[in-house]
Amino acid sequence: MIFFDLSNPFKVSIYLVSLGIITGLIVLLIDYVLLLYKRSKMPPGPFPLPIVGNVLQFPHEKPWYKFEEWSNKFNNPMITVWIGRNPIVVLNDAWTASDLMDKRANIYSSRPVFQVPGRLMGGAEWDQPLLPYGDKWRRHRKLMVHLYSPFTLFVDG
Repeated sequence: MIFFDLSNPFKVSIYLVSLGIITGLIVLLIDYVLLLYKRSKMPPGPFPLPIVGNVLQFPHEKPWYKFEEWSNKFNNPMITVWIGRNPIVVLNDAWTASDLMDKRANIYSSRPVFQVPGRLMGGAEWDQPLLPYGDKWRRHRKLMVHLYSPFTLFVDG
């Protein structure tokens, strides 16, 4: 049984284009299902669209009003908004921010890993802005504060 005629290039090209569109839609659907799975493990927030997330729901000016509205809607001071496929957790009150950033600083104080300058070029081993939070980061920060303090600049300069 032959599904299409290989001797007709027009039919072959239509078949290949439709196969590409169907494959793209399947990949998009799988990606969106994975995004929804990640969303289930995050704080509540508005429902993201497949490719753009919540970007189309943001106002052009003063987005913090919309964040506060969503916080009241979901009855939670922490909300998750999606910019594309990247989740961003927004903290809407000072008590929650203080709890997470002061009392649990050892969990949330590290920086994202930058692949090229951090891993490939070795910056995560020696470059203070690229170091993950820990003992080495604290030693580097003490050294930087000592070297660039106003007193050191005037005495050594």
